[in-house]
Amino acid sequence: MNSEKTYKKRTSFWPTIISMSLVLFIVGLLGVVSIYARHLASFYQDNFEVFVFFSDETSSEEARKTEQSVRMLPFVNSSVFVDREIAARKEIAKTGNDFIKTLGYNPFPHSLQLNIKSAYAEEAQMQAVEKKLRSIPSVNDVVFAKDDLGKNLLTQINKNLKTVELVLLSVAFLLLIISLALINSTVRINMFARRFIIKSMQYVGASDWFIIRPFLGMYCVYALLSVLIAVLMLSGIIYLAETQLHQNNWQLFLPEYAILTGFLLVLALVISLVSVYFSTRRYLKLKIDQLY
Repeated sequence: MNSEKTYKKRTSFWPTIISMSLVLFIVGLLGVVSIYARHLASFYQDNFEVFVFFSDETSSEEARKTEQSVRMLPFVNSSVFVDREIAARKEIAKTGNDFIKTLGYNPFPHSLQLNIKSAYAEEAQMQAVEKKLRSIPSVNDVVFAKDDLGKNLLTQINKNLKTVELVLLSVAFLLLIISLALINSTVRINMFARRFIIKSMQYVGASDWFIIRPFLGMYCVYALLSVLIAVLMLSGIIYLAETQLHQNNWQLFLPEYAILTGFLLVLALVISLVSVYFSTRRYLKLKIDQLY
């Protein structure tokens, strides 16, 4: 009988830790989704390509000199020069059709493949970028991805990502309120079960701080264990997701994961300690007959 009571006493903290871990896991999962969404947006922005085609009269030397000046423009992230002969050979190898023999000439012009900096990916700025590139004397055409309305396709992608970001922020705020309420309720219920212990310690002459301090230390441990469990669960989800997608990008997000872990730890500690402090203070102020 005594061993059973001891076992229940030792295992009574697990429901508190598990409930806190689940709340932190849900908040952390939303944080992971936000991290991946932000990096996805940055990837599309930093890899937005613009193709610059030179006129047929432009020689390879002139095109390469132009590339050097284009590379120095403030909106260019990187550039690759594509020689017309190399482009033709690649197309022939790809299609198996020697169109040069059929046509009698190479229809491919020299070209540049530019990666535009993400800061210039908006519609108005891309129009200025296109205008600047077309103003170069040897440039015949400038091509980049556009939607059915002729607008920069990245504009629509950015708009959708901003919508997703707004939704995630709204859900994050809602989950934060819910997590505050759930962890606070869990702590208050746990402290309610200990209300007679708290009052007994007060009656034997213990000071308020002497009574509160052990509970604060206990919930610091609870918070640390809850964050550890939540982070392990999140790590498992990330590992499964990356394995299924055949990716290995988690190393790129280590700083963001560290910040997210720190946020979860601060969240768990602040809510737990504040709830413990005020719950304990509340029972210390009550009279013995008010505890029933």
